[in-house]
Amino acid sequence: MKTQFLMRMTLLLFILSISFACNKENNIAPDPDNGLFVQTNREEYHKLMAARETFDGTPFEIKNVDRTGNTLKIRLMGASGIENYKVVWDGLLLESFPMQAKLVVGYDVPDGVQDAMLHDYTLEVDLQKLFGSTANASDVTVQVSNGSKKQDTVIDPDGSTSSPK
Repeated sequence: MKTQFLMRMTLLLFILSISFACNKENNIAPDPDNGLFVQTNREEYHKLMAARETFDGTPFEIKNVDRTGNTLKIRLMGASGIENYKVVWDGLLLESFPMQAKLVVGYDVPDGVQDAMLHDYTLEVDLQKLFGSTANASDVTVQVSNGSKKQDTVIDPDGSTSSPK
C-alpha cells in the first residue's frame, strides 16, 4: 500500500515538474501600452536568427538601442504597424561577468495588403520583467539582433552600445 502511494506521489511530482519546466518556454506577454509582444522562446529565437540569411519581407532598420535603468528602448524604422513586431529572448542568461542575454526583433508580415511606407517605432522592453527573478536586469549586458538582416547591437548595463562584426 505504501509503495503504491509513493509511486503515485513520485509520478505526480514528475508530471508537475515537467509542466512547470515547460511554462518558461513560449511565455508570450503582450505589453498593453504599445501592443508589443515580448516572448521567451528558444526555438522562435533561433528561427528568426536563421531567417536573417534569407529574409524575403520588407527589411526594417534598428536605428538606436537605448537603456535607462531596466528599460530597453529599441527605435526602428519599418513597414506596417507596431503590432507586427515582436521581441524574442532565447531564455538563456550567459553566466559571464557581466551576465549576457540575447534578444532578436522579429517582424511578422501581415496577411493581405502590406504597407510599404516606412514608419518610426519605439519598442520598449522591461528587462526585469522579462528576466524575472533569474537575474538583476541592471547587471546584464544585452545583445539586440535584427530579425530581417545581419545587424546586431550590444548594450551594456551602463548604457554604452557597440556593434559586433
